[in-house]
Amino acid sequence: MITRPGSVFLIAGFRLPSHLGLKNSLLFLLWAIKGNELACLLDNSFALQQLGLSHCSKIIRLKIPSLLQRLITLEVSACKRLQTIEIEAQCLSKFWFSGERLVQLSFGEALQLKTLDMHCHGAVCEARANLPSTLPNLETLSVFSYFETVNTPMVGSKFPFLKHLTVKLAAAPAYDYCSLISFFDASPSLETFFLNGFEGSMQHPSILADPSGRRQMPKHRHDKLKNVTIAGFSSAKSLVDLTCHILESSESLESLTLDTTEGYDYLRCSVNRSGKCFRMRRGAILEARRGLLAIKTYIEGIVPPKVKFTVVKPCSQCHVVQL
Repeated sequence: MITRPGSVFLIAGFRLPSHLGLKNSLLFLLWAIKGNELACLLDNSFALQQLGLSHCSKIIRLKIPSLLQRLITLEVSACKRLQTIEIEAQCLSKFWFSGERLVQLSFGEALQLKTLDMHCHGAVCEARANLPSTLPNLETLSVFSYFETVNTPMVGSKFPFLKHLTVKLAAAPAYDYCSLISFFDASPSLETFFLNGFEGSMQHPSILADPSGRRQMPKHRHDKLKNVTIAGFSSAKSLVDLTCHILESSESLESLTLDTTEGYDYLRCSVNRSGKCFRMRRGAILEARRGLLAIKTYIEGIVPPKVKFTVVKPCSQCHVVQL
């Protein structure tokens, strides 16, 4: 929640900036506000720096006008009827969107957006296919897809300044994790990559059951990539292939972490107040074991000596199952 001075966060309603003479005045309840009322408010909030919209069920089209010259952060979540977001506020640097589906996004040509978070169905494919040409200054991109069915497209457009990429997805069994390489090819400045595929990778074909072993990948160079973390690592064939590709194409790589748990380090028994790790399902523990075997068989032997290689295993005390 945004709580800093000069901000507006719409959990209970709207608050106007103090320069309008209505200090801390609650104007609208979220479930009652309409698009024209929001437009009127924004047109008279020149000093607005941060804006959050949540559960605004009556808004269909959201336009952030260029007159909001001080707006830095915009957060939009759970606005079920929202179809279009138009952003023309040039100084906006961070945009966070969450919803069941991605709405149509339109960005002004002078927008200086540097950080983008997207949480919705199909977010990974949408981010790769439609964002690069409209957000050339993007430096940090986080995409969380609740259900990804289409492989990430290999389009030619670029993220020239993207340095940090986070991808969390529950992918359908047919999803090819190697299609994420498209992001690397499009991001010549990429330095850190975090992937969490725990929710979906357990359903993918295991490399341990595939007699053909690893596939041969096209040779690419990712010369700036330094730190890679894959949480929810499993024996999924395309996930192993992706990891091997990263190792073989990134001479600048400094650290690689493969976490066979769900990636919640703060819920492990060594740091948790309850003294117990976050619960893992039986199937997840068994898949983690297969993931560890895949690491030993296909990955461990090709890790360069200069790379700090870390493998996170399920807790030997809390995550025990009988075979």
